[in-house]
Amino acid sequence: MSTASYMEGVLIIYTGGTIGSVRSDPIDPMSPLVPDDMAKILDSLPGYIPQDKEIVLKYQAIRLDAVALEKPIDSSNISAKYWQEMASIIKEHYEDYEGFVLLHGTDTMAYTSSALAFMLENLTKPVIITGSQLPIGETRSDAVQNVVTAIEFAAARSLGHPVVPEVCVLFHNELFRGCRLRKVSASGYRGFDSPNLSALGEAGEHIKVRTELVRQISDRPTWLDVAMDLDMDIMSLEIFPGIKPEVLRAIFDTEGLRGVVLKTFGTGNAPTTREFLQEIEYGVREKGLLFVNVTQCLQGEVKQGLYEVSAGLLAAGVISGLDMTPEAALTKMAMILGRKLEGGCRAEADMMQLNLCGEQRASIYNVHFRPRDVENSKSRWPVTLQDNIGPLVLEQDGDIFQGHLQGNASYKDKKLEQAFLRLLGIKRKDDKRDRLKFKVYLDEPNATGKSPEERASYLGTINKRFTGDTDNVLLNITQSAKRIIDMGHNLELTLVPLGGSDIELQNAHITLIIRD
Repeated sequence: MSTASYMEGVLIIYTGGTIGSVRSDPIDPMSPLVPDDMAKILDSLPGYIPQDKEIVLKYQAIRLDAVALEKPIDSSNISAKYWQEMASIIKEHYEDYEGFVLLHGTDTMAYTSSALAFMLENLTKPVIITGSQLPIGETRSDAVQNVVTAIEFAAARSLGHPVVPEVCVLFHNELFRGCRLRKVSASGYRGFDSPNLSALGEAGEHIKVRTELVRQISDRPTWLDVAMDLDMDIMSLEIFPGIKPEVLRAIFDTEGLRGVVLKTFGTGNAPTTREFLQEIEYGVREKGLLFVNVTQCLQGEVKQGLYEVSAGLLAAGVISGLDMTPEAALTKMAMILGRKLEGGCRAEADMMQLNLCGEQRASIYNVHFRPRDVENSKSRWPVTLQDNIGPLVLEQDGDIFQGHLQGNASYKDKKLEQAFLRLLGIKRKDDKRDRLKFKVYLDEPNATGKSPEERASYLGTINKRFTGDTDNVLLNITQSAKRIIDMGHNLELTLVPLGGSDIELQNAHITLIIRD
């Protein structure tokens, strides 16, 4: 058969895992499985022609080459250095193939698929990860079907199928976005799912792709860039009933620790005890750790501030991971911390909330504020709102962080879903637990208690009872944001006391939840 032309064909990258494993002792059927070499996998594929290095799919010959990691491993031994090796192989051969198939063990496949999704920036070709629950040489193995189908998705351009230019996982005839993947069964053939996003494609008699779900390639010129620097001084911490504050303190004092993925109950809830929240605040403010809140649940999302049991985390400085998987949150954090952003902790937290490659349903952009006429936003927090002093004016603190990805569209070119004003860490100076009463205006620095409420600049009136020693205000300002937040200038926020206000405020920002 003729050799396929330049830029056609698929490269298989073998990393190890169950799919290519054999018994460590050939004469002992109970000996442990260990990764074998690549040749056995290729020879098992129907339609593969070794002398031509081609595989016949739908009566068409597809060029098929294969490489392996320097030392194939069981996926339980995966680490950042192997992700870097995989990404380097893809970058080295990127111009030579139309797609890539990466063979991987199932135990940590969701971590690898998430890591590569963040590392391979501006990807325009399919990178399909697959594996199997049984080795390819065993009876009833799912390996052959998974590998052949993965090759078919990777060779979509040659075969006339819609191209999915993303890091994906193909398992049991379903194609999932890699950074949305969860392993849901230790041994079942339907071992993976994407609970918060439908499968991007499926393979039955025909290949089907849900093109409306596939990430679109930027019209602007881009090139593959690989984020090789990953900071793994991070951890995943699952909250459980009765977790001891001293355990949290010991974890947060770990030398070199830079970030924590906090796996919480339900929609992002956690204990509200003073002891628990003090340790979270210690981690954020004293240790400078980046905290992101994701749900322990298989499906759903974090809604910080919806219940009192998540408001404390919000006030402490924990950011929302929306509907990100724990695997995506962890690997995204490693990539962001590895960038060593100029803006430090705040820029890292802001970038963590952006939807970089389809890992979450929306992006969260933050408009930060500081006391007016103060250059260093840290130097004057907390600020005081008092009746005898009058309105408190806060000014925008720097530009909105929009990320550093090539071709990343401005937030103004996307759809505003919701906007919230967040006033966090509110304490009464007189130790009374009375009511919070004040008005909020945007770009009305001279507003008073008698200022009209019909203006677009009026955001709302706060009139609520204190719920504890520290309280927070979340105000839905979506309609006002749609009318007046054009970001053509720096914003000013004015709080007008309405009597009985003698409070300290720790932080103020506007959150814009925006879909691509």
